[in-house]
Amino acid sequence: MPRSPFLLAIAPALAVGAGGVRWAMQGSGNVYTAVHKRFYVPDPDLGWRVQAGGPLWLGLEVLAILTAITVGVLGAAWLIRRWEKKRGTPVRWARAVVGVGGALPIILPIFAFTTGFGPDTGRETLPAGATAAAPTEGIEGRLALPAGRYQVVAHVGSAITAKVSAGQETFEARFGGGLEGGWEGDPGDLGRPFTAAVSVDASTVDTGVDMRTTHAKEKYLAVAKFPRIGLTIDKLVAARQDGPAQVAFRATARLDFLGEQLPVEVTGNLRVPDRDGRVRLGVGADTPTLLVSADLAITVKGSGLRGSAASFDADRIPITVSLVMTKQP
Repeated sequence: MPRSPFLLAIAPALAVGAGGVRWAMQGSGNVYTAVHKRFYVPDPDLGWRVQAGGPLWLGLEVLAILTAITVGVLGAAWLIRRWEKKRGTPVRWARAVVGVGGALPIILPIFAFTTGFGPDTGRETLPAGATAAAPTEGIEGRLALPAGRYQVVAHVGSAITAKVSAGQETFEARFGGGLEGGWEGDPGDLGRPFTAAVSVDASTVDTGVDMRTTHAKEKYLAVAKFPRIGLTIDKLVAARQDGPAQVAFRATARLDFLGEQLPVEVTGNLRVPDRDGRVRLGVGADTPTLLVSADLAITVKGSGLRGSAASFDADRIPITVSLVMTKQP
């Protein structure tokens, strides 16, 4: 008597089990699969930087697909059994086709395991809120840099990152391309007038999941209509010396987002890397360089996203700005 065709479901069932183990070990509870999971690792100059080429991070939707395949194989096995009872002999080619098709899914969780679990010191989200202790009054402090214009440079350390809660998942929308603008003033005297404005290409948004990124561009950000997101500092409210090469600050600003100008408060740090730091950053050992890290926040209902408020799980959207700027001739 030939073996039961229902045994063909063992392989896809193992794929479901292995995928579930992998998902549980990831520990992030993610709904969607990331082909290259984004991790942040400590950096001596930037604080944190993105590590490229992350592991395959399985999501619940993959487990659902693997489960559906298992159910499909069970259904095919039931049909094969009925067919074989009528014929009185095994239908070997049908068993072979279903067996191969059912066995292939095990490759996915195995491959996911081979890609690892990310760096030991890595974090899944960019640590934010470090500038919450910014000063509330008084403008003090100076940085040992010449006066002039400091332009944002394309760099792994230059990005605007928003933390979004939607679809029962919290994820980051990272804008890392097409950054323009900078700061013009005298770092040695922050009480003097200055101008500061940056903008980013909205179409460079990356949520870590391709389908979700496309959805964000087309539905929520409407990048064809609103191609750029900008931040302009209006007034320095307070500044405090936090070491020989760092100044903490608080400022009022405007965020240009989806055709509206949203008033925001910005807290942050201005820092001057030393010569070794400039070499590590790749900006030139003798190039005057200014590093900026800042935090701000907007709300869904208080912005151009209000029409899609029902799609969000939290109203507040924290935003982190990280910039590498070098002095222009």
